[in-house]
Amino acid sequence: MDLENLKKQAEEGFEAAKDKVGDVVEAVKDKVGDAVEAVKDKAEDAKDKAEDAVEAAKDKAGDAKDKAGDAVEAAKDKAEDAVEAAKDKAEDAKDKLGK
Repeated sequence: MDLENLKKQAEEGFEAAKDKVGDVVEAVKDKVGDAVEAVKDKAEDAKDKAEDAVEAAKDKAGDAKDKAGDAVEAAKDKAEDAVEAAKDKAEDAKDKLGK
């Protein structure tokens, strides 16, 4: 083999190796891109679930507030009824004492 053939084979080998490295780099880029997309999708799903959980918590808090308000209103009504009943009994007792 002469020097010219050796040089040509070396250049061809170098080009083949360069092509192979380029292919590997592209494959790695594709896999990294796929992994990034998968992470983005999972992050978006997690965000959606968190937003849903916050919304559900807000709804439950609103329901609890409404129930508490209803309970306070009912207690107020009962107290007012009890005060009225006590006033009526006091009036009846006053009337009985006055006669």
